[in-house]
Amino acid sequence: MLPFVLLGLSAVLGPGSVLHAAEVARLDAENWDTLAPEGKEVDAVYGDWVLRNDEIVAVVGDTIDWRRANMTVRNVGGAVIDLTSVRNPNDQLSAFYSLPRSVVGGNPPANLTESEGRVDPDGTAVLLCRNRPTGRGPRVEVEYRLADGNSFLRVVTRVENTTDGPLELELRDEIRADYLFEGSVGGEGRLAWVENRWFPQAYGVVVKDGEKRLEMTSGDGRRPPWEIRYDRGNESTVTLAAGESFSLERLLFCAPDSATLRAAVAEHLGHPGRPARFTVEDPAGPVAEARVEIFVDGAAYAVGYTDESGHLETRLPFGSVGLRVESLGRGAMRKETGKPDGPVEAVVQMNEPGYAVAEILDAAGGPIPCKVQFIGKGDTPTPYFFHEAGEHMVHNVHYSHNGRFRQPLEPGNYEVIISYGPEHDAVFTEIRVRAGEETPLAATLKRVVDSRGGMSAELHSHSSPSGDNVASQRGRVLNLLAEHLEFAPCTEHNRIDSYQPHLEALGAERLMATVPGLELTRSPLPLNHQNAFPLIHRPRTQDGGGPATHADPVRQVERLRGWDDGADKLVQKNHPNIIQLFFDGQLDGKGDGAHREMLPHLDVIEIHPLHRILHSATVENGINTGGNRIHGWLLMLNQGMWLPGVVNTDAHWNFHGSGWRRNFIHTPEDDPAKVDVMDLVASLRKGRVVMSNGPFMQVAFHASAGGERGIPGDTVWAPRGRGQLHVRVQCSNWLDIDRVQVLVNGRAPGHLNFTRESHAAWFGNDVVKFQRAIPVEVEEDSHLIVVAIGESTTLGPVMGARRGSANPVAVSNPVFVDIDGSGFRPNGDTLGAPLPLVP
Repeated sequence: MLPFVLLGLSAVLGPGSVLHAAEVARLDAENWDTLAPEGKEVDAVYGDWVLRNDEIVAVVGDTIDWRRANMTVRNVGGAVIDLTSVRNPNDQLSAFYSLPRSVVGGNPPANLTESEGRVDPDGTAVLLCRNRPTGRGPRVEVEYRLADGNSFLRVVTRVENTTDGPLELELRDEIRADYLFEGSVGGEGRLAWVENRWFPQAYGVVVKDGEKRLEMTSGDGRRPPWEIRYDRGNESTVTLAAGESFSLERLLFCAPDSATLRAAVAEHLGHPGRPARFTVEDPAGPVAEARVEIFVDGAAYAVGYTDESGHLETRLPFGSVGLRVESLGRGAMRKETGKPDGPVEAVVQMNEPGYAVAEILDAAGGPIPCKVQFIGKGDTPTPYFFHEAGEHMVHNVHYSHNGRFRQPLEPGNYEVIISYGPEHDAVFTEIRVRAGEETPLAATLKRVVDSRGGMSAELHSHSSPSGDNVASQRGRVLNLLAEHLEFAPCTEHNRIDSYQPHLEALGAERLMATVPGLELTRSPLPLNHQNAFPLIHRPRTQDGGGPATHADPVRQVERLRGWDDGADKLVQKNHPNIIQLFFDGQLDGKGDGAHREMLPHLDVIEIHPLHRILHSATVENGINTGGNRIHGWLLMLNQGMWLPGVVNTDAHWNFHGSGWRRNFIHTPEDDPAKVDVMDLVASLRKGRVVMSNGPFMQVAFHASAGGERGIPGDTVWAPRGRGQLHVRVQCSNWLDIDRVQVLVNGRAPGHLNFTRESHAAWFGNDVVKFQRAIPVEVEEDSHLIVVAIGESTTLGPVMGARRGSANPVAVSNPVFVDIDGSGFRPNGDTLGAPLPLVP
């Protein structure tokens, strides 16, 4: 094993040499900036191997048992985990696994545990990865070779049967290229490739032996993996007798798109075809980044993209060529060249787009983040800018960090909705876009809700580093900013990470407070998922320096609580089945205490969806199944198990992903640029939180005697149980509420139910929707929870079609009323629902 950088041939020959060579090295702090790849899916860490030449850069996972790229891409020691071009770095690969991942007959996988690199005299960089045979499986060696000038990595797998009997191997590689990829087989069965159309990158596997043929299949279309099978005479397995060996060689290509990939592969195989040059124009001139889909003899062949001059140059096989060209704001055009042989040239004339030029300001005339939706009117189609994994442009939405942008649009009429979270009035307007013209889009977003003393927070969301989605992390930050989330820890699955670099790149670090954190995630779902923040982020290390998971939820949360040498942190239980978590672990109606040992290690618990607090428990065959999570939380409170409630989106995609749930945390400092995150942690632990999907609600209880007052999370001594509950609800112009209900120990007394119909004078039609001091008298210690909901209204189009159908709702954490000064005592009420308790 070689921990140092291995020099290329030019370095060996001296500075005067004109020769070049590839490099192979272990990544470390000194060479990272020079050698590591770039791209949304880069998973490299210190200790991994990198092979690099003048064309491509590849990263191979360090050969250690516990090396994983992310939560779902595991056992990557000796696997290719990053691969992209040097000139246009854009890694989108999760992993390329070389056979054999498994041995037919139940033998263990051949984990690669040793590695060494070298540069051969001809300048080829070589990396060898091997396993340690145990006698139960084969000896495996995977050799990676990268020569300068090559746009492919040569991969040779050698397998020797070191057992006493025969060994059957599957001739199968796997590519983890998730969600956004499409795949196909071409080149007379010698090429299998996958391509990402949204973050353009293509990968191809070429079989070296002309007698073999490739087949490729995918799994569920999200995280397939793509399986590449090598058939030899219709056989995709090989049986090795004791002592017998086998080798398989193939080439792993990468390119910015499939047109470039297929041209490179065809040239390598000796079938370069003929040159092709396509030009895309509109009346204003060349069109850059146009997507050109190429058909040969009527069959889809490849996809390429025009450069800044509007040109796409490639090589194609002989046959009639057709094109389908699309570009943002220009629609799609088709063209047939009708040239079965000889060089191909074609010019495609596109329609000219119009442009919406936005200048969105705050009330003081300064820049402001915003979410801008474009909705087609009449015959004008609603645009689709980009996949929901995107950044500034997602579906029909533009997320702006400063309110200034120039958006190409097809000419036509559009409704436009401009918003900045629920504390600001939204602007609803219309524009007419004309071809070749700029249409001004000006608006002022006014903060109408007085939320002083409260900070809006999202405590649980994800992006591509989590491993179960491929959404851009920059896009997640833009989503959070444009929805006016003022605090958001970074909580990727099983990886400590940070939003800070994105905020700094956008110049928005004063607009949103953040800290590193993670969601520690393992089955059983939903019991064994916990968030924690703040944590110490150790960039470019395994899991960002985070803890390993544990199959036992109790042991896992103990490990998380003690991480970073026991440093103070908030631990949140994510999306639990509360009945199964704390009362009935088998959901068989028998009280077993389940995982109640987790309780001392938890600070808050997710209890969404909020509107179900007014619904009963979910009961099947006399058993409380825990399907109504927030009802389970009320049962917890009545049993004396106090964990403050929070709500979060758990967003994994960027189209209206963040913002439709939030927590308003009571804090003396509500400026994101000045707030101390540990003050927020302290408020969360105390339950000084109102949960909401939009309405801003303030709640305080004033005892009639003794003068004590408290807000959610506080215990108030109220002699004879008398006091006033002060409730104030504010909404911007796109939200409304029509009911306020006070819950007493989880029950909804009729005399504490107030609606616009029954108490019209109590409700307003401006920003303040409800403001009242409600007399309350209780006969026993009681926790009081206030619910404000718009039962006849919805969030509406500001939150998009899917989330916009929800009712606006806010729910306070409880105020605990102690009637005799001896401390709060829960009443044990099971609210008419079956609740198995430990005797």
